[in-house]
Amino acid sequence: MSVINGKIILTKNPCYQTYQRMTPKGIVVHSTGVNNPYIKRYVQPDDGIIGKNIYGNDWNNPSEDVCVHGFIGKDKNDNVKFYQTLPFDICCWGVGGGWNGSYNYDPAFIQFEMCEDDLRDKAYCKACYNKAVEVCAYLCKKYKINVDNVVSHREAYLRGYGSEHWDPTNWWDKFGYTMDGFRAAVRKKLAAKKKVRLKDGGALYKYPYKDPLGGSSKVKKKFAKGAVVVWLKDDGYGWSKVRSGTTTGWMMNLHIDAPGLSKFKTCTLTKKTNAFRVVNGKREGTAPLSAGTKYKLICTIERGRYSGERYIKIGKDKYYI
Repeated sequence: MSVINGKIILTKNPCYQTYQRMTPKGIVVHSTGVNNPYIKRYVQPDDGIIGKNIYGNDWNNPSEDVCVHGFIGKDKNDNVKFYQTLPFDICCWGVGGGWNGSYNYDPAFIQFEMCEDDLRDKAYCKACYNKAVEVCAYLCKKYKINVDNVVSHREAYLRGYGSEHWDPTNWWDKFGYTMDGFRAAVRKKLAAKKKVRLKDGGALYKYPYKDPLGGSSKVKKKFAKGAVVVWLKDDGYGWSKVRSGTTTGWMMNLHIDAPGLSKFKTCTLTKKTNAFRVVNGKREGTAPLSAGTKYKLICTIERGRYSGERYIKIGKDKYYI
């Protein structure tokens, strides 16, 4: 079954006529905020599948000041589908703007709407959610988008790149769906139990962290560049569980040549900290790090001698803090 079930480009919408080219850097997931689950409310002309909007208030007209790349909702026979409404490589007018800018333009995100109903039909919500997972996985693969950049309108607002809206949280909360869970589902859809190739050597660890000082996460297996392993799941913090032959363990995503995998989180020190520099698996004295220093969190040590400490990277240097 195709991810894109239909294509009706809204050529009369001023957004399409502006036709500003872009390279997608992420995806914004919206929901309409209106009790009308039918695609035809927004998308016309009727292709014989979605049905006709007899009220003429669809978005394919020159008076609209909003437009997105697609819609998820019901066709005239109540089947949930995704219809593309703009080319994916032009800017849309979807998320508005915030104090840092707008995901409409710079950086430009692909955006689509899910057609809300009265917010009481769990089965319909689930169908839209599952279809959105399929759409995002497809787009992440096609445009090499990092899944961390798949956000809701609410998250776009909180990041400062969108207007103050709360969709689709206002809908998903009612049935236990979250954006973190959604992103995890997209990652699973992208790479579940599939063979992936390694960009460089890399190693397989017993736990989703490496502990060069305490030694509590032993290397289970080492790999050469280009080796193939079976991807199983992403922990969302820069590590994936993989299998090689009969050996299963954890590997840093930076070694894996696959789209959409999570990266190490960027964090900021809230106070001055004395860090232990790590060189060739040994402590090489302390280094003072000032408040406000940004670092990549490789992992938090969970077992062994340095349990509870964070293993971090700043530039090319690595530390325990």
